[in-house]
Amino acid sequence: MDSNELLRQLRTIGPVEFANARLFDAHAWCFPTRSGSEYEDARAALSEVFGVEPTNIAIVGSGKYGFSMAPQKGFRPFQPNEEDDDPSDIDLVVISKALFNSTWQRLRQAHFNDAIDAKRLYQGDVFRRFIMVGTDDFNDTKYLRDLMLLLEKARKVATTKLGISQTLKIRVYASWSDAKSYHIWSLQRLGEEHGIQ
Repeated sequence: MDSNELLRQLRTIGPVEFANARLFDAHAWCFPTRSGSEYEDARAALSEVFGVEPTNIAIVGSGKYGFSMAPQKGFRPFQPNEEDDDPSDIDLVVISKALFNSTWQRLRQAHFNDAIDAKRLYQGDVFRRFIMVGTDDFNDTKYLRDLMLLLEKARKVATTKLGISQTLKIRVYASWSDAKSYHIWSLQRLGEEHGIQ
């Protein structure tokens, strides 16, 4: 699927149906065979790291379609090499209520102990019911140590077992409903930028 086909589908079936049927399906562009089994194997390997079912792992973003769906990035193609000025990373969705809740509790501890400005750094994410790690130095705090250790294990699995050389970042959601809500909102914004109401 290219960006024109994505916009055509958004126009035809809308963001809700697109998210339900296409965004979290069994295919990911970043796997060369794109047969589905390679992606399933990756989901199974990564699910072991996070202690969730393989169905609670998904790749989104440019790793999913070969181009960014973020409205501000203008369908930027996946940049596979570290030699690129701004190489793409792999965005991994992890659905785990327990992991979300324990991380949220640690962020509250950090806030109440004035360790980091957790409220400023994470309030938008937590309000939308996810916590993202792997994107910046703000994750370097003992309060996120457990989640960062899981991220490091996932990166090792991605590199050694799955042949993924890109940086992995994770977004932990409390539920699939929360993940879909965020991505539907993002697809609506993308559609609006391209005249789809």
